[in-house]
Amino acid sequence: MQALVTTIRRIATTDSPVLIVGESGSGKELVARALHGESNRSRGPFVAVNCAGVPGELLESELFGHVAGAFTGASGSRRGLFAAASGGTLFLDEIGEMPLAFQAKLLRVLQDGRVRPVGADRESAFDVRIVAATNRDLEADQRAGRFRSDLYYRLETFTLRVPPLRERGDDLDLLAARFVAALAGNTGRSVEAITPAAIRQLRRYPFPGNVRELRNAMERAVAFATDGKVRPEHLPERIRRYGRAQRPDRPEDRISLWDREERMPTLEELERRYIHYVLDRVDGNKRRAASVLGIGRRTLYRRLGIEEG
Repeated sequence: MQALVTTIRRIATTDSPVLIVGESGSGKELVARALHGESNRSRGPFVAVNCAGVPGELLESELFGHVAGAFTGASGSRRGLFAAASGGTLFLDEIGEMPLAFQAKLLRVLQDGRVRPVGADRESAFDVRIVAATNRDLEADQRAGRFRSDLYYRLETFTLRVPPLRERGDDLDLLAARFVAALAGNTGRSVEAITPAAIRQLRRYPFPGNVRELRNAMERAVAFATDGKVRPEHLPERIRRYGRAQRPDRPEDRISLWDREERMPTLEELERRYIHYVLDRVDGNKRRAASVLGIGRRTLYRRLGIEEG
């Protein structure tokens, strides 16, 4: 990570495109924001778009904009994200999911430095630095015909690889402590430390969801911690169980609402723990958890003591 930071600082002052590669949840957007923050464009906007989250037929309008009457429903003109990011950085997340047909249009825009809104009869220059990110193997996608080679070579002038959390050594300890401090502050809970036993359990777990998964685990741990410390029993069940020898399920391995504490928990604590148990079972999907619990999502956030978002 120190080498990555050094590289970010070296290339930040250029305007060449940057391709950030790394597993899902490894922090690619944070790297993109750091690159923007170190650049001469730091006072300009940082505009992000998830290419996988925009339907292919709307991607051109989303990025390039459109004029009134360009298509059904276009009652007014709309500037695209290239215009919105003028003077700053446009972050194209999950670019590997971009439809092949649109890749040719994006390539031409990057080559010409000019963009034409949908339905317009003239082009205009743009002043934007392009940073793209993907968790896919774009070289393999090229060979399979899923990604254009010419667009790939245009984007990979500088390539930054974000290592997964399992390769980042003591970063895990530092990130976990930072998340605990931030989450405790946001929720008003007094949680000040992570016990060595909890750290050992975190280190054993491979974190396939990377930094995002670690943050979610710490959010649960902060909610469960009752004496100012995060202990192994406060971690999600999948992390607690990881590395144990395979054996038949036993009653004592199943969920315990009071985690064998000597002090009997309050009803509020039991409710909070059950909510997190349900969240574990639905892989952290708060909408599904609210449905299982029979409450609204706003009520779920309120009972967890966190801001909605």
